[in-house]
Amino acid sequence: MGMRVRSPEFDFTDVSPRWGANLEAVHLVNAQGIIPAYIEPFLIKVMRRAAEELDPLVDAELLHDIDLFNRQEGQHYRLHRAFNAMVRDGGYPDMTDYEAVFERDYEHFLRTRSLRWLLAYCEGFETIGSTGAELWVDGLMETELGAPPSPAADLWKWHLAEEYEHRTVVNRVYHRLYGRPRLVAWLYRARGIVTASRHLNRRTSPLRRYLLDVDRRGMTDEQRRQSEEREAATARKLGTANLRRLARAFSPFYDPATTPPPAGQQAILARYPAAAAGRGRSTST
Repeated sequence: MGMRVRSPEFDFTDVSPRWGANLEAVHLVNAQGIIPAYIEPFLIKVMRRAAEELDPLVDAELLHDIDLFNRQEGQHYRLHRAFNAMVRDGGYPDMTDYEAVFERDYEHFLRTRSLRWLLAYCEGFETIGSTGAELWVDGLMETELGAPPSPAADLWKWHLAEEYEHRTVVNRVYHRLYGRPRLVAWLYRARGIVTASRHLNRRTSPLRRYLLDVDRRGMTDEQRRQSEEREAATARKLGTANLRRLARAFSPFYDPATTPPPAGQQAILARYPAAAAGRGRSTST
């Protein structure tokens, strides 16, 4: 089944920022919520810039997929901004400071980096997202979070299912424009994964600490100690699970088209029908 643009709605009105029993895991995810809210508009701009370098006749199929990719990403960042507002308005007003720094990073990248660097970074992010889809789609993250059914969990599951669905697009664009020589293309792509990983961690880790610090103000010393232990254990468990899946992407023979789908992929996407014609357009400029 090909890519589809969907327009789900998730109502966070009655959702608490502490939407799972494992507070430390929840705030890890809450902090990661700033990623799609700001990286997705950046991705759209990079892909539009790349599309200008493609041949409308030779690359017609790829250009069509870029359009679908951008429209999906437009939906992602729209809904994640609503998710972030739910977290921010739930008692974490300084979250805006962390978001502003992150947004400025992408403005700086667009002004100062080459298209090859931008595509390698974007391909690195897309690799991270698609390899992490299994954790959400097949339920490991919900188990770790101790999260009951909620719009928050549904948002992430839908989003990561679509990350897997469009996993090949940036990779194909990167190789179409910068796939030769192959060794250089591989090294540059591998560096893009590392660069994206480090950058995202550098921006989300301080926000996670802030979110947890707000909640830990009301804890006893023993409760704080237990919270810190859970935070470390959660980071180790999820970090190991992600790295194990991501490791295969460093192979020079890596092709995202050959990665098997999460078991629950189609069941999740089937919940959200394709958007009507004219809906789901990306609005970032």
